[in-house]
Amino acid sequence: MSEPSFAYRAVDASLGALSHLATTIDNSLRPVSANASVYNRDPDHEVNAATAAIETFRRQLRLGNPITPDLGTIYSVVDAIQNSKSLDDRKMLLEHALVFMSRLPSGSALAQKGQDAVISMLYKDLPHPPATYVGDEYRFRAADGGNNNLLLPDLGRAGTKYSRSVPQTHPLPPAELPDPELVFECLLKRDKVTPHPAGLSAMFFSFATLVIHTCFRTNHRDVTINETSSYVDLAPLYGNNQEDQDSVRRWDGTGRLKEDVFTENRLLFLPPAVCTLLVLFCRNHNFIARKLYLINEEGTFKDPETLNEDRRKQQDHVLFNTARLINVGFFVSIVLGDYLASILGIVREGSDWSLNPFQDIVQSERNHVPRGDGNSVSVEFNLLYHWHSTTSALDEEWTEGVFRRIFGDKPFEQITPAEFAKASALIASAEPDKAKWEFGGMKRGPDGRFNDAELAQAIIGATSHVASAFKARGTPPVLRVVEILGIMSSRKWGVCSLNEFRKFMGLKPYDTFADWNSDPEIATAAMRLYKHPDNIELYVGLQAEEAKPVVPGAGLCPGYTISRAILSDAICLTRGDRYLTTDWTTNNLTCWGFDDATRDLSNPSFGGMLGKLLHRTLPGQFPENSIYLWFPLMTPEAMKTNFTKLGIAGDYDFSKPTGALPIQDITTRTAVIDVVMETSCIHTPYGRKVQEMFGQEPGFFLALNNEHDQTFKTIINQNLIAPSGTYFQNYFYEATKTILQEMSYTLGSHQSKCLDIVDVFDSVIVRFVSEEIGGLSLKSEANPRGLYFEHELKEMIEEIYSHVFVDLDIQHIFRVTKNAKSNARRLLLHIRETYTSANGLGPITERIIGFFSGTGRPSFDFMRRLHKSGKSKDQLCNAVLAAIVASFEFIPALINVVNFYLETANAEHKTQLVALASSKDPQANNVIAGYVREALRLDPLFTHARRTVVESTSVKGGSQFKRGDSLFLSIADSNLDPEVFPNPTSVDPRRPVNNYTLMGDGLHRCFTDDFVHSTMACAIRAVFQLKNVRRGPGKSGHLKRFTDPDGTTASSRYLNAKQIITPFPTSLTLQFDV
Repeated sequence: MSEPSFAYRAVDASLGALSHLATTIDNSLRPVSANASVYNRDPDHEVNAATAAIETFRRQLRLGNPITPDLGTIYSVVDAIQNSKSLDDRKMLLEHALVFMSRLPSGSALAQKGQDAVISMLYKDLPHPPATYVGDEYRFRAADGGNNNLLLPDLGRAGTKYSRSVPQTHPLPPAELPDPELVFECLLKRDKVTPHPAGLSAMFFSFATLVIHTCFRTNHRDVTINETSSYVDLAPLYGNNQEDQDSVRRWDGTGRLKEDVFTENRLLFLPPAVCTLLVLFCRNHNFIARKLYLINEEGTFKDPETLNEDRRKQQDHVLFNTARLINVGFFVSIVLGDYLASILGIVREGSDWSLNPFQDIVQSERNHVPRGDGNSVSVEFNLLYHWHSTTSALDEEWTEGVFRRIFGDKPFEQITPAEFAKASALIASAEPDKAKWEFGGMKRGPDGRFNDAELAQAIIGATSHVASAFKARGTPPVLRVVEILGIMSSRKWGVCSLNEFRKFMGLKPYDTFADWNSDPEIATAAMRLYKHPDNIELYVGLQAEEAKPVVPGAGLCPGYTISRAILSDAICLTRGDRYLTTDWTTNNLTCWGFDDATRDLSNPSFGGMLGKLLHRTLPGQFPENSIYLWFPLMTPEAMKTNFTKLGIAGDYDFSKPTGALPIQDITTRTAVIDVVMETSCIHTPYGRKVQEMFGQEPGFFLALNNEHDQTFKTIINQNLIAPSGTYFQNYFYEATKTILQEMSYTLGSHQSKCLDIVDVFDSVIVRFVSEEIGGLSLKSEANPRGLYFEHELKEMIEEIYSHVFVDLDIQHIFRVTKNAKSNARRLLLHIRETYTSANGLGPITERIIGFFSGTGRPSFDFMRRLHKSGKSKDQLCNAVLAAIVASFEFIPALINVVNFYLETANAEHKTQLVALASSKDPQANNVIAGYVREALRLDPLFTHARRTVVESTSVKGGSQFKRGDSLFLSIADSNLDPEVFPNPTSVDPRRPVNNYTLMGDGLHRCFTDDFVHSTMACAIRAVFQLKNVRRGPGKSGHLKRFTDPDGTTASSRYLNAKQIITPFPTSLTLQFDV
């Protein structure tokens, strides 16, 4: 602290003297007390006002001005006003506030208020009590749903009591209420089938049935008990207790469920779409568990066969419960995406908007809206979900058949509640082994799985048929006994009246029966039964209430009371769930799982997830743009009407799916070559995708469809490769060497450096295609007027490549296709400008292009040679773009080669490579090229190649194929054919070059094999010239990639920094000595 100034000391001394004088005068004026001999200073005696004012002023002078009008203070206050929920702590607002408080007079009202505000803020920063705990017992859901609320572990647990939301204060004595049978006949029994006005499909209510049965399962011996949990946790799949859950698990260390199983027997006799959905969620669980094992984010999962029983059980525990968290999250995303969008009618608008109940909501003064504090479903909301009137005509017929199988020819109106309960109990105990349950007439195969085509037909059938409308007199007669049981249960529970429930929900109570239902016949019948609107019991009042019309914001169109109440219930069920809110973390779900269960708003269903489920679990059963795939909760007719109005009907296929053709695996090298060589009747799948981008004149891009059409490759070879001699070999070597140095960096020690070889090869290839082929000017410090940043151009070309060559996740296809088309148009525009400028065909354009990117580019020579070929400008420019896109296969190919020879098992070959890289032998590059070919043979970019039979044919080896057949060519297997590659698993760089005929469909289709392998060899040479080049430290030195051996993906998949799956390598750190 600086020495006080002379002026300050003088003023302070004067004030001190003045204060002393004021105190002296005050003391002298004090009255003489009765007991003056005893001195007893009152501790609460306040100094006189003059002394207090003087001392306060002196103290403030010592402390300084409480508000320092400097720029830092001003900036911090402005930031707080502008960013109340995201303060920039480097503006020092808190520090300024504390300094301000410290300089206030002690004990002042303002100082106390400041103290209160800061303490309150700091205390509220943390949750009290804590939102969650650490440990597996809190990380994973309990089998019975318990422990969701940490302080009330039984809240919402399966097997506990229903809660009550609304107390019954209006007297409704059961003896005074009308007979349930009479109520059904007068108000509920279906008089006619009325199609749902918004076009909801029967599939919507099959999914609704699954949601409802997840949260409600009344114990018929004690109707006060809910046998399932009060959370949207897929209990019909996983069970309501540990015994149920254990009965459907494999316990083999993979975390998977048994094939096509579920635990809820109540659903076996419902229309088959309901159980079909459960089977698909079972398959989804197994898909997720498999992916978690393959990705192995933490590196902790091992081959179960190598583990002892305890470790295998622990691994199974983690995989199963993590997959369960993700699968339940996936289910909830469907509820809040597809399901809620249909309920609110948002799907008709083509909107991706949805309610988000999970976010942390901060109100004034750091008050957080509660979340993750548990839930308990109530009897009132149990009654809310008896939606029998929506049963479609098809499902009504199905249900009648089930009842006849159970009750014979007994009329539906004669089935009693006791008979129904007895039959239900007998059915429930029929087959204890859940892996043997069957439904809907479907049979299990020898592997325990149901037939994909039959499951798909159950979904398609339910999607095709419109549901019925909510209405009074809408319940099918076959469900009479179910409705009577509902009325009886509501009376046993002593639930409130309809008007009491409406008051509870903040709705206006009904004054007349006509207010409740404007149909005079229904209103009159209700009046005769209940006398007064206040007497309408909740169950009947909800079912027979007048339905909402179809208006914006209304899609479900139930009764008005149901319409309002279900939104509250949906939010409470999800926001109250700890595992969907405070414990919805990448740590608990893994990064991949977190992403997999999150809605992608750019997908074809505006963020829906049900299409992703169908495509994943029923592969090949739906075309990629099928309306049945993306919008199964609405009828195709309704969606066609809606999308025609929006102008997007052309993006979807409205025809009924016909099923998947079987995929034929071709594994021997001879057979693979025979299929590849038959190009007139057997095509690659790429031509169609290219035509989607370029329309009817895709130019030479279509050469990808025909191995014998050498025009495309000839154009590239004659005009780019042949005239260059060894130019490109030198280019790849020098470019790689330069960029290796540019991108290397030190980590602590200066004895070694690191670099990300993926970034290096990305840069090499981006510069190659932009400078040497396409004339796409890159922006840099040396060329500030360039058109593209390197990473920007890389992402654009990767999206085109992905669209054409990669098996994308179904939900990303629309987005990638859209971006690919846009990118292709943009790049072609600049390629055409370069072509025109290089050939002097447009002087104005040439000057503009020259201004922005210069006129001395290497690509100009290539463009001029192309012009002399005599082909059209569009064809040639398309050929250039094809070459650019195909060149991007260099990147994963180069990465595979480097990674292959860094493997410990290949240390001997790495030593040879290092020696060759420094050798002056003119043949060294040819041998390195042999090492490149061997790496790509043993670790191919594409393990499989796809082909489609467009005309029935037979190939040279005698195999017969029918039109429409899908062929899966095993490149990986054929590369190990000992007839072609003796001792096939060993590395031999001197094998005959002509044996390498199946290297891929992209790069090798565009350029000659010699060009590809020789240029790659030069790049690899530059890498292995680095002194003691080796893998980087820890995980950074290993590729984050995996291949599913049981899947149909034709190439490896990689994980980026966020552990999201991508088709391109993302990082591989190398280290070398300086």
